[in-house]
Amino acid sequence: MARREDKPHQWIKSERIGRVSLYLSERSSKWQMYWTVEANGGANGVATKKRRRQFFKSTGETDVSLARFVAVGLNKELFKCEHFPELKESHHQPALFKPLIAEFEAYLHELGRGYDHRKNMSGRLGYLAEWMAPQGLKLVGDVTPDLLREFTVYLKEARSLTASTINHYLDAAHNFFGYVIFKRRLLSGLNPAACGRQAQLERLPNRRLPAPTIQPAQVNAMIAKAEGHHDRQVVNLIVFICEGGFRFQELQFLQVRDIDLERRAIIVDMKRPDLDKVRPELRRRCMTPEGLWVPKTRASRRPVHITDRLANVIGTMHLGVPSDWVFRNSAGNQVAGNKTLQRLKRYALEAEVLVGTRPNTAHPWSLIRWHWLRHYHRTRAHVSKIRREVSKVAMGHAGDAIHDHYRGLDTFAFHEEYAKFDSGIDDSLLGVGS
Repeated sequence: MARREDKPHQWIKSERIGRVSLYLSERSSKWQMYWTVEANGGANGVATKKRRRQFFKSTGETDVSLARFVAVGLNKELFKCEHFPELKESHHQPALFKPLIAEFEAYLHELGRGYDHRKNMSGRLGYLAEWMAPQGLKLVGDVTPDLLREFTVYLKEARSLTASTINHYLDAAHNFFGYVIFKRRLLSGLNPAACGRQAQLERLPNRRLPAPTIQPAQVNAMIAKAEGHHDRQVVNLIVFICEGGFRFQELQFLQVRDIDLERRAIIVDMKRPDLDKVRPELRRRCMTPEGLWVPKTRASRRPVHITDRLANVIGTMHLGVPSDWVFRNSAGNQVAGNKTLQRLKRYALEAEVLVGTRPNTAHPWSLIRWHWLRHYHRTRAHVSKIRREVSKVAMGHAGDAIHDHYRGLDTFAFHEEYAKFDSGIDDSLLGVGS
């Protein structure tokens, strides 16, 4: 009996996409993909090349576009594995949630984050871990978007937290999983807290936090109440933030030597203050190990224009020697953020500015914060028709290519632009001329 000879192997179609070859054989209706990868060396340690084949689960010649799409994706993965082996996905071992919180806190310390920031992060993440434990969830991989949504509802209904406080918990989870996924590579895939945080907050019922927008009449009403209590320091703080767009911490560390009335500028920059005059909590939270105070962002190293109104107020403050703080308590140290905020809230409540209720006691209180006066400064800059790029430089916002260009604006042009600024404060309340 004669031996039957197999028909020689023939390709109906072939195509090459990068390092991946596509073939369609007459023996099979499925597209086949071939590629070559480096294999680990044997005893002699020499790397060898092996050819891999994969049948693409598609039928017919008409699916060539879909086959090409899969081949393009495979080619990208091969390129990444060859040139960026550290990005190659691997089978991750399950990781416990709680031990990683301590590692994340140590990582934040390496980045130079303050003590309060680190403790707030670890405390919020620890509370999430405690909430998961009764459900038998102890691994990092157990945290999913659905679980975070349930946690958000729990914080709202069981703990009666405001939407802004809940947002802090979700921000902590967002930063933590960025560390776990991209820095430690303990998980693959997307950050479970990366999307929809603000949308989730908007869906919460009875959102207590209003938009941080106040009007000139409200600012003047708070100044009038503070003047009625003879609290000139709070009045001056309001004027400095509304006129200069300062962050409150920048005013805590503002020294007399930073004010240059001749050049109409206040310089916000890193400094080495006398540690004996720095409040203990600020020394721990805001100072570097070398004893330096550094502004919040590098872009915060900036000049602030002294408007006519601000110059008149500075003239009434009886400032001391160059090393003194501009705003200080009776002992000559920095003012405390919590105590001054309580005084501001008291005057705002009397003036009926942004009055709400406390979450637990339902007692009335004002929702005003010092930072909202900084938002007010930006609003008034827009009303005064100051270019956004220039006001962003003056407020010390993070830079980009466009705003770095404006950062090179000469001093004369910068102050000429800000000469148009009008905060809307009534000068008669300040006891100074217009």
